[in-house]
Amino acid sequence: MQVCDAKSVNTLKGVVSENHIYMHLEYRPSRNRSSLVKKLEGRSSRCLQ
Repeated sequence: MQVCDAKSVNTLKGVVSENHIYMHLEYRPSRNRSSLVKKLEGRSSRCLQ
């Protein structure tokens, strides 16, 4: 999880299903949740193409 390492986000738990990825993340309250999710979605979609 390169995005998580770069953004100081800890992955506590993750589950991969056929077409979804479920992640339980720990991050600082000052971090903007929506921008973090956008970065994760963008990175994962490029990896899956």
